Amino acid sequence: MGHAVRVLEAVSVRIGSAVAWLGIPLMILAAAVEPVARWVGWRTDAPFSDASTVAFLATTMASFGYAYAAGAHVRLDLVSRRFPPRIAAAIELAGTLGIVLPLCALMVVDGLDSAWRSFLQGERWADTAWAAQWIVRLWVPLGFALLMAAGLAGALRALLALARG
Repeated sequence: MGHAVRVLEAVSVRIGSAVAWLGIPLMILAAAVEPVARWVGWRTDAPFSDASTVAFLATTMASFGYAYAAGAHVRLDLVSRRFPPRIAAAIELAGTLGIVLPLCALMVVDGLDSAWRSFLQGERWADTAWAAQWIVRLWVPLGFALLMAAGLAGALRALLALARG
């Protein structure tokens, strides 16, 4: 079970890091190119602001799983530090099983359906003729799938802590 914890956390952390290393420079580049392109009179259907928005959304969504796996998410540490390790593990397990995993499953299923419908309908970005809105929608279920992987790792870690006693 310890190996599964490491694999699930590694997936969330590595994908989250990779998306951040790619997404943040893309946001900056797209935001910088757009006004320069307008200034020189370069008219294109390339939606630089949309590319920046997609990069921001991708980075944000991928960061959820990364933050959970890295222990950088918001929690009530003031309260949980006072509990013995077994009680803290039981609370972590209950919260993960009762809130995190069901929410993630719902968002993955609904988000995939939304992205698929967008793809089938050829939904377009507002300023272009590009039928690529599904790419934007796809980041929501991908982000929640990464959070689900990190949540599963947390639940398994809590189970291991409870089993150890």
